[in-house]
Amino acid sequence: MKVMAGVIAALLLISGIGYAASPAEMFRAGNVEEAVKFYQLAIASASSAQVKAEFHKELADLFAEKEQFAKAAPEYVAALALYRGFPVEQRVQMAVRISWGDRLDDAIRELRAVLADDPTNVVARIDLARTLSWKGAQDDALREVTMALAAQPENRDALLVKANALRWKGDYAEAIAIYRQLLAGGESFDAEVGLAYALLRSGHKGEAVKIARSLKPAYPYQERDLKGLLVEIDKITTSTVDTRYSYYNDTDNNQLNRYGVSYNFHQPAWNLAAEYLHDDARDDYRHLSENSLLTGGYLKATDRISVGAGAGIHQVDEGTGTTLFSWRLNSDFEIGRGVAGVGVHKDLFNDTAELLENKIRVLAVDGYLSQRLANQLTLYGRYTYRSFSDANHANDITIGPTVSLWEKNPTIRAGYRFRYLDFDRQSGDGYFDPENFMSHQLIVSLDWTKDRFGLFLEPYGGFQSFDRYDDHTDNLFGGITGSISYRLTNRFRGEVNGEFGNYALGTATGFKYFLVGTHLAYSF
Repeated sequence: MKVMAGVIAALLLISGIGYAASPAEMFRAGNVEEAVKFYQLAIASASSAQVKAEFHKELADLFAEKEQFAKAAPEYVAALALYRGFPVEQRVQMAVRISWGDRLDDAIRELRAVLADDPTNVVARIDLARTLSWKGAQDDALREVTMALAAQPENRDALLVKANALRWKGDYAEAIAIYRQLLAGGESFDAEVGLAYALLRSGHKGEAVKIARSLKPAYPYQERDLKGLLVEIDKITTSTVDTRYSYYNDTDNNQLNRYGVSYNFHQPAWNLAAEYLHDDARDDYRHLSENSLLTGGYLKATDRISVGAGAGIHQVDEGTGTTLFSWRLNSDFEIGRGVAGVGVHKDLFNDTAELLENKIRVLAVDGYLSQRLANQLTLYGRYTYRSFSDANHANDITIGPTVSLWEKNPTIRAGYRFRYLDFDRQSGDGYFDPENFMSHQLIVSLDWTKDRFGLFLEPYGGFQSFDRYDDHTDNLFGGITGSISYRLTNRFRGEVNGEFGNYALGTATGFKYFLVGTHLAYSF
């Protein structure tokens, strides 16, 4: 430190400032630019790596005092690159501040170096787990925090890191249990915010709203966290009006223009929705229209069980005045490490003009199960039985695992999907009705957000085989679906979406197809 003081004194004297103010005093007085120049000159003039490192650290500490961690982080990184002899407590503190400056990899590297020298340093291990969690490496974070808790089972910081990592992984039930454990031992703003988020994501919106209303932030970061929570609650519990338009075309020259407007009314434990649709369908021989009014709702009956119901009325081709009805009943419930559901619904096939002309309706009974088998592995299965108004029937089975490859932004997942579909016969009424249909499909999805922009892409491809009209078909298929969205304000969002491919079950008709659409939504 004497060497540092001597260097700075000499530089101040050369600069004509003398000893009236040190660079740190200048910095704190608001002369930041001049102070930084002195530190840069001192660093360039210092003869030893240790003195250079100490100048970098002192400047970083000054930025940290002003909570300008993005500027502090590179100075801390430079200090640690030059000299590793800082006390362990300072190295850990520097790594934490580096992480606050969003230099997560640099922070992780330093914390791992500290633990390599002293594996029993619980504070460093908890900070490492927290930083890994912020980076999106939740499995690595959980491994580190588990070791910390093995040494200190009641460590509240470690428990909070574990709960947050579980929440960000989607293990809401486990996260909620830990948050409640923390709050039973005393007040914690961070635990209450985490609990509110976990409750919100798992469907317990009423309790999340109650917690949010009771929170009293004491620090700027807490004010930011509460503001973010209120925005998320606002998205889920407010009413929304949206409009949609889509255009569909396939290789049999089926065309469909669909216009829609809907209203969704959200409450903490239930919601109601109403939607009006107008379809204009045509092909080489027909031109028909359909007007539909759909209503429905959803109720969280218990902590683990939700039920839903809906009904619709459809006016097919105004000239004929034919009126048809649709309805649904369904229930979802949490089970194990996932969710399951059952439902029955009656719908109208309205994808093409021929289907509208034939007024094909289908009664379907189905059940599904989704389970997280491992930290990054989910298995999904569904069975559906369909009975058609033209006396046809079908059994439909889907099974597929999904693996999370990258849990940060962008989120990247990959999966395999097996599909089996078997109809009793070929009806000739305008829909794809194969026998012994089997497909093996590989899917990759990418979900990325940046500020107000959002991008979703899901390319897929595979092999399919089926029998139809005494012909056997084996071929490859592929396609992609995606969307680009932009949030103009917190309440107003726009989206452009599209899809194309030659997967036989991509549409009701089994042809190569493409679809483009727009979506505008306003919440209030």
